[in-house]
Amino acid sequence: MTDLPIADAAHHGAPSWVDLSTPDIEGATEFYVQLFGWSVATTSTPMGEYHIASMDDREVCGMMAQGDEQRGMPAMWTVFFTVGDLDATLASIDDHGGAVVQPPIEIPGGAHVAVATDPAGAMLAVISGGPRPLGAYLSTTPGGVGWVETLTRDPLAIVPFYETVFGWQTRSDEVSGYTMFTLADANVGGMLPMPSEVPAETPSHWATYFTVADCEATARRCTELGGQVHRPATSVGGVRFAVLSDPQGATFSVTELGDE
Repeated sequence: MTDLPIADAAHHGAPSWVDLSTPDIEGATEFYVQLFGWSVATTSTPMGEYHIASMDDREVCGMMAQGDEQRGMPAMWTVFFTVGDLDATLASIDDHGGAVVQPPIEIPGGAHVAVATDPAGAMLAVISGGPRPLGAYLSTTPGGVGWVETLTRDPLAIVPFYETVFGWQTRSDEVSGYTMFTLADANVGGMLPMPSEVPAETPSHWATYFTVADCEATARRCTELGGQVHRPATSVGGVRFAVLSDPQGATFSVTELGDE
């Protein structure tokens, strides 16, 4: 796979993994395998079976069935960020307007993971310890993770939050309103004020983009496999993307990225 410039996955504040929580793991796995051509291996964990998707022998993401305590919650993709000191990071999240919604748990490999929200309510996960890199990356090869960004209803609140908690720097475009987050002179994600056409009930959230060769073809295939197209292929600022959801309702995006 060809990677874009990105902060090392071991660096505090770098995106290092994405995973899916779904009520129908068999259906979701079949959908994504057919859509992206992933191979999937299953491993047993104390929380249940974890499905790890790979492309070209590199891990892309994880997928897991919702537990009993998650029944009724929507299927969703979550972005994970590496942190150096988990306890200190969670304290900083609390101190700067976020909230810890799942205390730290240990996962196979020795890493510890916690789930939190930023001041606008967007959910994210933080992970510390264990082997690095975990596998998430910004890739120009179809099937890889192409980008992560937060769509937010409170940009003024979350910029200082991420600058403080993760040590990010920001670069904003006054015309488009888009903000690029950088870390160690590398891009780590973006921020977009919630577009007006998005339904009012849609909360602030982190979005995962998967790289594809053709957004239109991927959108058509998504509907053939039982998913939905929420935003047809669109070009903005030279980037072509589409917003889709799987048959279980988890929203994700696809993007065409050139080999620059």
